[in-house]
Amino acid sequence: MEGLHLGIIPDGSRRWAKKQGIDKFNGDQSGLVAENVMIHAFENYPEIREISIWAISTENLNRPDKQKIDVYVLLEKKIRDLITNSVIHNKKVKVNIVGSIVMDIPDSLKQVIFEVQEKTKDYKERKLNICIGYGGKQEILDAVMASSRWLRKNPTIAKLHENIFEKFLMVPRPLDIVIRTGGEKRLSGFMLYQMQYAELFFTETLWPDFSITEFDKVMQDFSSRQRRFGR
Repeated sequence: MEGLHLGIIPDGSRRWAKKQGIDKFNGDQSGLVAENVMIHAFENYPEIREISIWAISTENLNRPDKQKIDVYVLLEKKIRDLITNSVIHNKKVKVNIVGSIVMDIPDSLKQVIFEVQEKTKDYKERKLNICIGYGGKQEILDAVMASSRWLRKNPTIAKLHENIFEKFLMVPRPLDIVIRTGGEKRLSGFMLYQMQYAELFFTETLWPDFSITEFDKVMQDFSSRQRRFGR
């Protein structure tokens, strides 16, 4: 599967709700934006073959239970929608849920995760990674442990090559583009290994206000950049 890998850090939803005077923000607007961006990207940019979107970080799981429950309810709803989403099936998008502590989520969310992964497991054209309970450091640590066990079982291997190590990552494919909304200019641990030569785009726009027009501007900017990959 050739093409581009797009990463999204959708930041600013709680600040957006505060600006709107919404005391009990259920995240519907954030979920709608995520769905719209995914559909637009896969329908209009055939070069984008993989999208990774950060839904919940490992740090987010330390938030108050009420906030976590709201996110879980939203995720369950949006992931359930993916099961019958026409773009997912027409474009043959394999849906992949990744995260070091994804098993700490509610059973009802686990069930819809199982269903969408089962429905799309044979698709090979494109991939959508939804990162739940994910942290870049933990992903690397887990890969180090897994690759160490592999080396012990293969004592004739003198050196662990990159292409072997990367197989133990949750998302092996390098990132090409990363978009972070919300005004913060940092990566916060998102896909640290995959980030090496990614082109970074930071926007002041809060995630619920992120538009297809702004996404198109990012893609236009990306197409004008000269990528040297360290050369």
